[in-house]
Formats: sequence, C-alpha cells, structure tokens
Amino acid sequence: MQAILKVLSFFIGFFVIANGLYIVLMPPFGDEPQGYLIIAVGIIIPIITLFVSRMDDRAEF
Repeated sequence: MQAILKVLSFFIGFFVIANGLYIVLMPPFGDEPQGYLIIAVGIIIPIITLFVSRMDDRAEF
C-alpha cells in the first residue's frame, strides 16, 4: 500500500478526533456520547489502514 495513503489516513483520523473533541467540549451540552463515538472512529481509521497495509505487504511476497 502506498505511503501517501497511510499519511492521509492519519491526517483524516487526526481531524476526526479534533472534531470529536470539539463536540465534547463545546456547548450545547448533551452531545458527549456522539463526540466520544466520533473520537473512537478517528482512532479506528488509522488502525484499520495499518492493518490492511500489513495484509497487502504480506500478499506481495
């Protein structure tokens, strides 16, 4: 898998986490569960990308 795809997934994950933090910390209050879910998705995006890239690297040999 190309390195640029890995870098882009980390940037997307970072911005999704930042968006989740914004939702959790800013009013109106009561949206915290959605913010935590968005933060979890932001953490999962790079993990899935790294997992798929490792599977792709093994398949090439």
